[in-house]
Amino acid sequence: MIDKECAIEVQRHALQAISELTKLLKQSQGRCSPEKYEELREGVGRSIGAIQMGILEVVIVEFPELDDLQ
Repeated sequence: MIDKECAIEVQRHALQAISELTKLLKQSQGRCSPEKYEELREGVGRSIGAIQMGILEVVIVEFPELDDLQ
């Protein structure tokens, strides 16, 4: 069980982390070799997936009304 206020804060931080990872990828584009960019892209994708499944899903299962994708 997670407190709703805590869930909202966890969700906010998780979404902020996804935003920062996306910025990192955009800033790297064209500034490193295509091979290194692909490595970064894959790492960012795995990280965002882990945040989605390991953090945001926990919040959404507990509080479905916080799912902004509905």
